[in-house]
Amino acid sequence: MAISADPTDPNRYEREAEAEDAEAREIRRKELEDLRWLLGHPQGRRIALRLLDETGVFRSSFNHSGSLMAFNEGKRNVGLWLTAELMESNADGYLKVLKEHKAKA
Repeated sequence: MAISADPTDPNRYEREAEAEDAEAREIRRKELEDLRWLLGHPQGRRIALRLLDETGVFRSSFNHSGSLMAFNEGKRNVGLWLTAELMESNADGYLKVLKEHKAKA
């Protein structure tokens, strides 16, 4: 049987907000931990590099067609988000990705 919350408890909403914040921090911690794991392996760095290449992070999204340029910029925006995530999780691992990208070129 579920215990109902006391609607007259003045601290109820603060406790609920703190619990939600703690849950969000734990989810974020796990996301960053997953990316650190990914960048810790050559296979994971290759996957990250393929995604960054595919999203066009390392090239211009310009095109004479406005529609195509908007599409390319949307892909690039995802790549920039991924870049920020990789940097936040493991800056050294991201630098390895860049060095491996340069060696590949």
